[in-house]
Amino acid sequence: MLLVKCVTNDAEMLRPNLDRYLIAENCINHLQNQINRELHASLVYLNMGSYFGQNLVARKGFSKFFHDASKEEGDHARKLIDYMSRRGAKVSTFDVEMPTKDTWPDGKTALEDALSLETKINNEIHKIHYKAEHECKDPHLMDFLETEFMEEQIDSINQLKRLVSIISKMDSGMGEYLLDRQLLSGSVGKDEL
Repeated sequence: MLLVKCVTNDAEMLRPNLDRYLIAENCINHLQNQINRELHASLVYLNMGSYFGQNLVARKGFSKFFHDASKEEGDHARKLIDYMSRRGAKVSTFDVEMPTKDTWPDGKTALEDALSLETKINNEIHKIHYKAEHECKDPHLMDFLETEFMEEQIDSINQLKRLVSIISKMDSGMGEYLLDRQLLSGSVGKDEL
């Protein structure tokens, strides 16, 4: 007579021979999707930086701000790739959604778009964290997301909200110009707002 033992997820986690070094397959898929989101955000910010840098728009501060944001998002993708590699996971082919917008009527609209994008990325990181805890049972992945992403996302969203608030209270193009100068000089960084 063959007995089949049913093992729950919690009981499975207590098995001494379970290899906790490897990332669970479903969490690998979530991380791969997040890499694609981070690369998409990098391209969106690159588009914004390029748009504001052209001589017909001439907003070098906004251009610098968005180019810096593009680099930061690319760095996030690299952090995820490096983490997956350290944990023995293979990064599969990239499937990056291309930006759909290449012009903005003003700096305020671009900052609002950036805020929306950062909020979406932050929400996705929280979803991965939840799945790491409840589906994959991977405290190391949870710690990695908390240490490398969550605080930085909160700081970025806070900075963008404050910039949108500042520029929303400016009634003229002169206000945008002055904010542009401050962005260029770096005097409205995350720590200054």
